Amino acid sequence: MSIEQAKKQAKNLRRLLPAFIAEHPDGGRLADFQELVARTHGYPSFHAMSEAHKGTDQKRPDSLGLGALCVSYQGIESWEMYGLDGNPKKSKRMAYGELLLPVPEYSEEDTLYKVTEEFDEACDMEGGLTGDFDDYSPQSLNKLLRLATELTKQEPAFVDGYAFQVGAYVHTGQNRKAISLAEPLVAAIFEMIAKCADEHKAKELLMPYAFLSNRPFHRLAHGLVLAYLAEKETDKGVALAKRMFSLWPNDNMGFRFIIADPYGSD
Repeated sequence: MSIEQAKKQAKNLRRLLPAFIAEHPDGGRLADFQELVARTHGYPSFHAMSEAHKGTDQKRPDSLGLGALCVSYQGIESWEMYGLDGNPKKSKRMAYGELLLPVPEYSEEDTLYKVTEEFDEACDMEGGLTGDFDDYSPQSLNKLLRLATELTKQEPAFVDGYAFQVGAYVHTGQNRKAISLAEPLVAAIFEMIAKCADEHKAKELLMPYAFLSNRPFHRLAHGLVLAYLAEKETDKGVALAKRMFSLWPNDNMGFRFIIADPYGSD
């Protein structure tokens, strides 16, 4: 809510309150106060206010912990396909999606752009923005972890912030912490993908790494796979790697190598 909106509500309350007190000398019921609050927001009744917010509430899957993030269906294209051996297979026409906020990209409403820019600048200052955790000193890593935590609280759809936290936890041997953070987020995104595919009657839905908006999800899942393997939960790690490979057979993260040899780093 902006300051101007708050001022407007204060003016409405000043206008409405004397009549409300006169009508409810004993204080009134909860329903009466709901009507008053609705009118300070410019609605004729609490019912009208509820109806106006119903559609917005349905669009925001806050229960998934990722704010308003959703999988946006992008249509069907022909994609080069690859096998687990890395060799190309016959191209295939498949539907694909992108993880986006339901707002115009790079607009003032695109809060993901703002937090991403802030975090990228901090990473660049602390370690050169290489993506290699070895490039950060322990002090820099802790500083960036705090910032990532703050930014994900500010914008729950900031998957890259979660991915950084998970990667940092794995890097420092805090694998259980990484799993605890990443598991529900990855599950929520898979749920979004399934919902989008179902809505558009797509048998399969790719989430191409080629699109910047999808890369944080791939990084988050990769961190979770590494945490599983470090904790000897090999079946979980391989199962997730296979699932990610099916979402993007071009496999920019190297899931195929984990599938082929999950014990390779032991």
